Amino acid sequence: MLLRIALGQVRFNLPGLTADVRGAGIGRQFVARFAALDRLVSFLRLLSAEQSLDDLQPGLRIVYARGGAGTREAIVLMPASTELGDAVARAGRLAGGQIFTGAAKHFAQFRDARAPLGYDIEALVDGPGDLFLYGAEETVAYRIESELPLAKLLLRLSLVRLHGRGAKLPDAPLFVTARRGLGTVVAGYLHRLSGYARDPATALHAAAALCESTTESAFSPGAAFWIFRIARLPPRLGRLLSTTPGIELYLPVTDNVAVAAGYRHPIHLESCRGSFATDRLHLLSPRGVIEVAPPPTLAAIEDLVRIRAPAPEIVDRRESSPAGRPDLAVALRLEAGGDARRPVATLVPWAQVPWLQRLVYALPPTALRAYRVALLKRGVLVRAADVLDGLPFGTLYQLGAPDVLIPLGTRIRPAVSAAILSERLGAIGGALALFPERGAPPLRILPEAIVPLDRRLIAELEPALANLESVGRGERPVDEPVEIENVPLGPMPLWGLERAR
Repeated sequence: MLLRIALGQVRFNLPGLTADVRGAGIGRQFVARFAALDRLVSFLRLLSAEQSLDDLQPGLRIVYARGGAGTREAIVLMPASTELGDAVARAGRLAGGQIFTGAAKHFAQFRDARAPLGYDIEALVDGPGDLFLYGAEETVAYRIESELPLAKLLLRLSLVRLHGRGAKLPDAPLFVTARRGLGTVVAGYLHRLSGYARDPATALHAAAALCESTTESAFSPGAAFWIFRIARLPPRLGRLLSTTPGIELYLPVTDNVAVAAGYRHPIHLESCRGSFATDRLHLLSPRGVIEVAPPPTLAAIEDLVRIRAPAPEIVDRRESSPAGRPDLAVALRLEAGGDARRPVATLVPWAQVPWLQRLVYALPPTALRAYRVALLKRGVLVRAADVLDGLPFGTLYQLGAPDVLIPLGTRIRPAVSAAILSERLGAIGGALALFPERGAPPLRILPEAIVPLDRRLIAELEPALANLESVGRGERPVDEPVEIENVPLGPMPLWGLERAR
């Protein structure tokens, strides 16, 4: 039987019951009783919205107990405090349960409107049982059958689907998982989108890792998949990824817990950080829980994209038609600016090649030996060993990297390492990489197509036969053409020669 606590009462029959600063009775523990598991989940959700469940650890326990009438109920035991009492009582009543306070295994009903200072008991019940709950209507003895850890309950609960505004993706970092075969495609797509942003503040920043989910059996290997972390996902891209088969979006709730986009967990996971192991990443989806142990180490998306060198594009004839633009995985752009450097090469269009042919007569021998040329579809490329002098026409080029030619007054973006740029563009072993102009793809010139200028100039010369006839006697000018006259000599042309002599 319950007794109302009077104002100023300091002695109680219930073990562990004391008076707080307001004179209300409170024990060392709270007990919440629920007839069904769904009411227990509602209680935890209401309580986690106001109070962090981590503050109730390690005394928080969830048990299944069977009463004297044979009913099996869910009971929550947690440490008690004056500040926590009102929040627990309010959440318990809203979820359809009863709240008790006490210590050990005896608990009296918590205070309500009929007893603002709480309840005490008339006498302890003596009998078998693990818990004795003294209520206003009856006293029930319970026998504990099993215990359910809070972490296990959180992972077993089904997610709740969101509708309307709640289903929209927030402007916050999120995770994207993709099947192993789609990982490289998604990585390349995200990298291309990151290069389209004009403002660095709105650029797409992503990181990725290849990981495997943990399994309970050593004979059943985990499924491999890609995971991407995107700092800020544009709305259009969010709709595209969320509707693509094999790709799922997750919103981070804590440092190592994420929930599928468009869903929410029945309990506020922000207040249950201590219930999840810190040595793994938990991904909660409607189909179950994916655990990744250890947490993946993410790499920048630009480090995962392959850069392919352009195919060589060399011709030996002027009438060759221009080829198509080579397909590059990552586009290198030319921008105006950079350091003012001296030109080292020039590209002479085919329309100005006669100028070059007349100018070579005035070039010194050192220039003819030091300059090298290559015949391209755009024109004749003249490359100097050090500094280009004596060619005032054509498109001038400077070195953007070793053996990489860019137009004078420009620079390459992104500003990658010069050694890596030469290697990826194939400008090694005597080959050249040429950026003809801004907006045009680069060309790779093979070493065998680059020859010295003097060798190219006389490669097709065919010397004429010398005139053996003496032209210094004054009979006719040197440039006068020789005339041949045929005189008939008759049937015996040699008769009479000796007589004439």
